[in-house]
Amino acid sequence: MKTYFAVTGVVRHKNKILILKKSPDDWNFPSKWSFCSGYVKEFEAAEDTALREIKEETGIKAKLVKKGRLFQASSHKNEKSWIVMPFLCEASSNKVKLDHENTEFRWIDYKDIKNYDTVPGLEKDLKVLGLV
Repeated sequence: MKTYFAVTGVVRHKNKILILKKSPDDWNFPSKWSFCSGYVKEFEAAEDTALREIKEETGIKAKLVKKGRLFQASSHKNEKSWIVMPFLCEASSNKVKLDHENTEFRWIDYKDIKNYDTVPGLEKDLKVLGLV
């Protein structure tokens, strides 16, 4: 099993969180719902990665509010594993401009995440950040 290091940016605006539906040709979890996330580049701070990924994937400029703690998530078939660092980020606007990585977005209540077909670890992101 291969292990990757990734960050997740949970974007909040007026007590709603942003979820994104991955493109059907995404190499990890096609057509699954996720938060803004990505891999840390060499010598890039995890905080900078989270803000960069939010800007690239949504066009939103956000600010960091809270850093969670590292946790591990695995694919359902245990083929891949991720060490994830979640961040809670606040957006000053709810206007989203999607890039090619995602096909849809929704602003939802925290508790409604269980109603979506998500990538592994999303509910854990919210727990680690103290949101549920």
